[in-house]
Amino acid sequence: MKRIISLATVLVAVLALSGCDKKTSDDLKKKAEDASKSIAADAKEAADKGIAKGKELAKKAEPKIEELKNKAKEAAKDAEPQLKALGEKAKEATSSAVEKVKEAVGATPTPTP
Repeated sequence: MKRIISLATVLVAVLALSGCDKKTSDDLKKKAEDASKSIAADAKEAADKGIAKGKELAKKAEPKIEELKNKAKEAAKDAEPQLKALGEKAKEATSSAVEKVKEAVGATPTPTP
């Protein structure tokens, strides 16, 4: 990364001096092109290293992910009976509430003073 910054600085300096005579200008253009190619090569190398590191980390994480998936499946199996019981309680509570509403609607309303 430091090399990229250095090369970019050189490139800027080369372009700033491009107002010199023709021979110097051609030399500077050549150096600028070389610097540009070098920067591109360095950037590609850094990107390739980053990609390789990311793949390596993903490979290391894979077993842990599988382990977590298996734990989640087990937790879901363990929770299933409790969820069914809660579902039954909710059904009963709903039925009870419906019955109470029916009774309340059927009752004679008390007049308000």
